Amino acid sequence: MSVMMLTPADVQAVRFAKAPFGKRGYDEDEVDEFLDVVAQTLIALHDELASLRASASPDTSFGTSTAAESAMLAELDKIKQRLTRIEAVVRT
Repeated sequence: MSVMMLTPADVQAVRFAKAPFGKRGYDEDEVDEFLDVVAQTLIALHDELASLRASASPDTSFGTSTAAESAMLAELDKIKQRLTRIEAVVRT
């Protein structure tokens, strides 16, 4: 199964339609669909990171991250924070 990978720009640029007249917030289906993509991206990144760590050479000490891993973890944290903010808005 091919997963559409999100970029930070995708997350920052997403805009949701307003809910129909008489409802507050955003269109729940649209938000749910986007959150599904975010979740799939996080799972794929987690799996990729686990795979990279498993295939790291034995002389690489565990816990020492490369610049690429550090950047990936930082990006993952940003996406998680954005997801938390979006979920909070949807629930209000």
